[in-house]
Amino acid sequence: MNRWLEALNYCYAQDQAYVLVSVTDVKGSAPRGVGSRMLITQKFVADTIGGGQLEFDAIAQAQAILSQRQIVASASTQLYKLGPELSQCCGGEVTLHYEYHPGTLFPLIVFGAGHVAQAVALIAAELPCHATIIDSRREWLDKVKVKKNNVSADNIKTMLAETNTFDMVERCADNAYYLVMTHSHELDFELIEAILTRGDSRYCGLIASKSKAARFRSRLSKKGFTESELALLTAPIGASVGSAQQPMEIAVAVCAEVLSSRAKNLEEHKQAEQLVTDKAG
Repeated sequence: MNRWLEALNYCYAQDQAYVLVSVTDVKGSAPRGVGSRMLITQKFVADTIGGGQLEFDAIAQAQAILSQRQIVASASTQLYKLGPELSQCCGGEVTLHYEYHPGTLFPLIVFGAGHVAQAVALIAAELPCHATIIDSRREWLDKVKVKKNNVSADNIKTMLAETNTFDMVERCADNAYYLVMTHSHELDFELIEAILTRGDSRYCGLIASKSKAARFRSRLSKKGFTESELALLTAPIGASVGSAQQPMEIAVAVCAEVLSSRAKNLEEHKQAEQLVTDKAG
């Protein structure tokens, strides 16, 4: 993928976070002129603003922005003096504009493809999310069949679980919302441990009885997890909405919790941005 516009279309189609770097002002000699752009994701760089140390620093700055894993868009501008600061022979000044765009659909990762997960998939098909249902049992994944307007829902996918739990969780999307509901209590525990260790979950929910939830918290505490880290675990799931017994009832309750958590996360980011703006003013 060599051109920024092609890459932009790809990111929109894949709902992938990116930083668009644009040359907005040039004084004196510079590698490329105003309007030159390149697009950076965590996986690739598309196009060029002229190469050299300027481009190297711009890519590093974009990667630093992406590593913050923000869930709201942002923009910033930076002036570069090519001669004294970057030792480029051009010697002019270049202003770069950084536009960060997060994915607009939130990632929902469901470990387990049982009856509750299948009900969650039916609801998730109507939500602004990319849902991934993960299980080691192919026969259960085959039961996750969700259609919209008589075609398979394009925001729902299934995936066979990997044997290394921590590697599998590490490769999940940034800022994901996790639901853990597998057929194995020990696998549930490994997944929760991996998710809390990763540290960027926006919601981490475990299907559990009160006694199972208490045992998990006790074991995690003995492994060194702090109270603030354990507070990120929601268990049992759906309890804040009310008691539920049937798979669809549980699915409705937990999806309500996920949406509530997402709304809270978005509001917190808006407040944080406003605080920075007020201080700058």
